[in-house]
Amino acid sequence: MLLYSDSIYYHCTVHQSVDRFPYLLMLHGFMGSNKVFEHLLEDLSSFCNPITIDLAGHGQTESPNEQKYYTAQRQVQQLYSIIQRLKFGNLYLYGYSMGGRLAFQLIASHPELFSGVIIESSHCGMVSKSERTERQALDEKRAQKIEQNFEGFIKEWTTLPLFGQTPDEMKLVYNEIMKSQNPKTISASLRRFGAGVMPSVCDKISKLNLPFSLIAGKLDKKYVDRMTEIHKSLNHSNLLVVENAGHRVHADQPEEIIQILKSFVS
Repeated sequence: MLLYSDSIYYHCTVHQSVDRFPYLLMLHGFMGSNKVFEHLLEDLSSFCNPITIDLAGHGQTESPNEQKYYTAQRQVQQLYSIIQRLKFGNLYLYGYSMGGRLAFQLIASHPELFSGVIIESSHCGMVSKSERTERQALDEKRAQKIEQNFEGFIKEWTTLPLFGQTPDEMKLVYNEIMKSQNPKTISASLRRFGAGVMPSVCDKISKLNLPFSLIAGKLDKKYVDRMTEIHKSLNHSNLLVVENAGHRVHADQPEEIIQILKSFVS
């Protein structure tokens, strides 16, 4: 279905609606779409009702080019409006990478919407001013590359070490998804919702009583460290470091992700 919110037509799919099952809203990462979770849906449907959505600027969601629609505040408002209209009971939130950052923003503002949160390979915001400035500069270079040579950017992005453990079949899936993106809206998303401009909500989430499941791939040391730091700050969380997985744990070890999700939402 297409759901209108703040000048954006979000592409959203409710894959089933079984009364006895909880709902699971799944948020993909940067340059991704709902399709990155397709290989999980059959197993997920045995214990929950999966909901996939293409985030602003991505996939089949119809997004304007204006950068103002991609800030953390606007995207939270957009998703809040959609969730309010769908009126799901017993709703869990699962976010990967950029989708995890958006999940943190969403629960910091509206924790009452969710029964629990699963975060994969992500963080709740940068606090250091120098780190934020450095990341903003890097993302601006990336945004310019996206606009000037999108094919070249995709080649560079896919060879980043954090994606090195992804199986070949899933690399092909990701490559096809990336090639289908709109460079103008992708660059707008990066400029206004990059890690360097997104506000930190780490203090806010540390005060929540929601249960969290935090996931990182053991071969992605940077995010093992980040997720460990977040885990220590939360009252109700578990941390799972998955063997033989890098940044994309859902692609590298899908069976492990299924078991983690099943244990958490059940």
